[in-house]
Amino acid sequence: MDAAQRIANRRLSIKLTLVALAMFGFAWALIPLYRVVCELTGISDMKRDAGLAAEAVLPVSMRFDATVQPGLPWQIVPMTGSLAVRPGQFVTVMYAITNASRRQVVGQAVPRYLPAAAAGYIKKIDCFCFRRQTFAPGETRRLPVVFVIDRSIPPEIRSITLAYSLFDVGGG
Repeated sequence: MDAAQRIANRRLSIKLTLVALAMFGFAWALIPLYRVVCELTGISDMKRDAGLAAEAVLPVSMRFDATVQPGLPWQIVPMTGSLAVRPGQFVTVMYAITNASRRQVVGQAVPRYLPAAAAGYIKKIDCFCFRRQTFAPGETRRLPVVFVIDRSIPPEIRSITLAYSLFDVGGG
């Protein structure tokens, strides 16, 4: 190979190296360029707005209560008296129920909501009220209520009381 050919090969090699470095630099620059394009077009704001919308949902003040039918020898106590719940958040609260008698008792819990309009916005996943409860004499159990407040709850409902009434359903 003569000197002119070597110089031409060296120039070609330098040009190819520069092209490769320019391609690498361009690929590296795409990351901040992508962010700028997303900000200009508003694409990045969609995720941020969705997150802010979820955070902007005001919590609902929940109060838990329970009563027993007169003559039913049970005691029921919500383990949590009150709680701030964000709509869409899954919540578990426990109730302690004791059969204070010396006989087996079969009972059923019936829920009620205050205000009554809130009933359509509370979705229970698990609840001791779904089935009859049979308690041996002196038995105590902690039973869960798992629920979620629907995100479509009207903004005027900011406070809900979930109360259970226990009734004797026989069979004891």
